[in-house]
Amino acid sequence: MNTNTTFAGEQELSGLGPKLCLAASKQFLRNGALNRYGFRKAEITRFESMENYIADRTEQIDEYLELFRPFVSFKDKTVLEVGCSQGYLINSFLQHEKFTAIGADIDSDALKIARENYGDKIRFIQTTASSIPLPDASVDVIYTIDTVEHLSNIRAIFADCYRILKPGGIMFVHFQGWYGPYGSHLEDIIPFPWANALFSMDTLLKVAAHLYESPDYDVACYFVDPETGERKPNPYLDRAGWDEFLNHLTIRQFRKVTRELPFEVIHFENIGFGGRTFRIGKYLSKLSKVPVANEFFTKATFAVMCKPNR
Repeated sequence: MNTNTTFAGEQELSGLGPKLCLAASKQFLRNGALNRYGFRKAEITRFESMENYIADRTEQIDEYLELFRPFVSFKDKTVLEVGCSQGYLINSFLQHEKFTAIGADIDSDALKIARENYGDKIRFIQTTASSIPLPDASVDVIYTIDTVEHLSNIRAIFADCYRILKPGGIMFVHFQGWYGPYGSHLEDIIPFPWANALFSMDTLLKVAAHLYESPDYDVACYFVDPETGERKPNPYLDRAGWDEFLNHLTIRQFRKVTRELPFEVIHFENIGFGGRTFRIGKYLSKLSKVPVANEFFTKATFAVMCKPNR
């Protein structure tokens, strides 16, 4: 992103909330403000290109492996990623262990890219909002990373995951709760933490749409047409699309869903946001273990669920 952003030529927003949100966003987007507030530049530059974005996502593989290894190895198993997008994460896992890999996603455009890049070694399938087209008891391990908060029918997908798993099979779930520092998933344009706890989604989308139209704002890579190099139509004007994109799932709601399913939850952990992107976070990370406060001070929730042997 262009951290020397001047935001020239903008029309003023009306209302106190949008004005405050806009002012905070500008501070965090301007050069130098990120360092002052303890942010790493990489958290912004990852949005400059898809290469940067994918590199940032895949460099976290070691963190995921550290979470998964105490429970099961992928080696020689059939492993399904739910919400695989363009397939870069499951491909990265394959660099560490050899297994039969299946990627599933609802986005046909993302799957097209995944098949072009990795179709020779990974099988990709398209899901619906409530089902995954695989046979009963056909998969040893399922994992889903930063996807659950986007599912429109969590119970149905999780029930289908249960159906697909072999008895004794394991499912890993890693997601960001709605009230976490970046639960709104707008950090590419509204990069200050807890924006969604301070302002309504209507306000956030109004400010994001406003910034998106600024000629001095470099939009995130996935909002640039790869053929023309031009920014796509303003995505923040599509409120219905954002309602579909985010389900506003809280940690408490997730725990309620898991209790209603036949899975056995063998591990549940709220991971504090530590300081990778916000240095003061390391002093607050213990709050991820405190009821109520955990909704706000958790970087990611990690659950391990098992299909019992019966």
